Order: sequence, then C-alpha cells, then structure tokens
Amino acid sequence: MTVVSTVLPLLTALAVAVGATALHRRVRPQLAATLLTGGILGVAVAVVPTLVVLAVGFLVHLPLVGGGLEWCRAVLGFHASVNPWLGALATGMLLVGTVRIIRSIRAWRRHRCVEIGAPALVTSDDWFAYSLPGPGRRIAVSSGLVDALDGQELEVVLAHERGHARHRHDRQLLAAELAACLVPPLEWLRRRLRFALERWADEEAVQATGGDRERVALTLAKVALGPSEAPRTVAAFNGLGVAARVEALLRPQPLRHEGLWTSTIGLGVVAVAMAAAVQAHHVVALLVTLCPG
Repeated sequence: MTVVSTVLPLLTALAVAVGATALHRRVRPQLAATLLTGGILGVAVAVVPTLVVLAVGFLVHLPLVGGGLEWCRAVLGFHASVNPWLGALATGMLLVGTVRIIRSIRAWRRHRCVEIGAPALVTSDDWFAYSLPGPGRRIAVSSGLVDALDGQELEVVLAHERGHARHRHDRQLLAAELAACLVPPLEWLRRRLRFALERWADEEAVQATGGDRERVALTLAKVALGPSEAPRTVAAFNGLGVAARVEALLRPQPLRHEGLWTSTIGLGVVAVAMAAAVQAHHVVALLVTLCPG
C-alpha cells in the first residue's frame, strides 16, 4: 500500500465536495439537503479511514511508540515510513477532532428534548425561534420575538420551525456537525446543508400560509433585523443566508435539468464510497486484530 493510494479517497472526496457546492442550489431544497447530507457522510467515510491509516502508519515508525505497535505494521501493510509531516497532521486532526466531537455532543445533549408539547416561551429580549433537537419535536420562541411580531408573522415563524421539527432536521445537522469536527474542510459543506434545510423549512412555511411567498419573505427579513442569538446546534428561523433565502422566496428560479444534477452528485457520492473501500478493509482488519473475540 502506497501513500498515493492512501490519499486517493481524500482527493476524490474533495472533488465531490466542490461539485456538491456548485450544484446544490439547482435542485429543490429537500433534494439538495438529502444530497448534501449524503455527500458529507461520504466524504467523512472516505477521509476518516485515510486519517486513521496515515496516523497509524506514522506512529508505528516513531522510535518511542513504534515498538508497541509493531503488529499494526503487518495489519495495515505499511513497510515504508509515512511522510512525517503528513502523518503528524493526520494524528493531530484525529486528536483535535475527537475533542471537538465530545464538545459538540455535550452541546447537543443540553438542548435535546424528548417530551412532546406546545412551543416553549423563553424569556429573552433577543429575537429567536428554533426547533429543539430530539424526538420531542418542540419549538422554543423568545418573548422578545413574540412581542415584536403580529399574529400572521408569528404563524410564519412557527410554521417554519414545525417544518424543521417534523422532518427531524436536527439529525442531519448533528451528522454534519460531527463530520466537520473530524474533517474541518467539511464546514464548507455543513453551511450549505444548513442553508438547504432553512430553504426547505421556508417552503414548508409557504405551504402553511396558502402559498403567500411574500409574507414569508417579509417576515424573514423583519426577524433578521432584530437582535438575535441562537445555539449553533439547532435549526433557527433566521440562522443563515437570509438575503439569499428572501430572494429565493420572492424570485424562485425554475428547476432545470434537476435529474442531471441529481445523477451527477449521486455518482460523486458513489465514487467517494468506492474510494473509501480502498482503506475500509485495512480499518476492519485493524479492529479484528484489536478485538479478536
């Protein structure tokens, strides 16, 4: 096994990320969110095993550590030393990524809700509304936002958040968050996934208001002007890309060649999965060796 074959899945994954970024606005938000989620998970599946293989290949050749990991050399097939800079970078990314994952999971658990109930009113002067992660599908709304909006505007906000809660967008956000913790360049795709999910919920609000796209757009613009702060791990009404979302609501673009774009991104995700298989059997062999029982 060569370093080139080890890095190949990573390079393939980056190519798919660039393609997904370029095409995600040319399909429906629901489809864009699905394809971006698949792309993010595919990239993570390709890159993380690559990092593991490079890190172990680097560690087994260190004078003070390698002696205790000699068996890994045989399992992974590393007979030549990994480039020290590349191996150290992979090892550092895994260590830092693990710490970031622990922090993200703790933050997610703080907001997770399993109890089903009416929207929760939070006493705060900030303007925010977001769906809480978890099976409870509850919504949190600030008292400041409730006081600032009229009845129709508040219904738009609640319809938007119900869309997030009904489709459990929190699971896609969590998966993307954890993937970006291990592979920082995925933050690029995570933000685009978040935008697609917000656009999806915007369209849910349009349907709930009888197709009144202007009302949804004006409500979104109004809320964006107020003082707002929402947790990173939740889907908030005015969380990302407000200007682009307002434009998409007021001037929706016709969807052309959607099937072509879908096939293109889908084939890219498959290519990442196939590239990841180059390293997957090494990782499986490593686990079998570690846990022979």
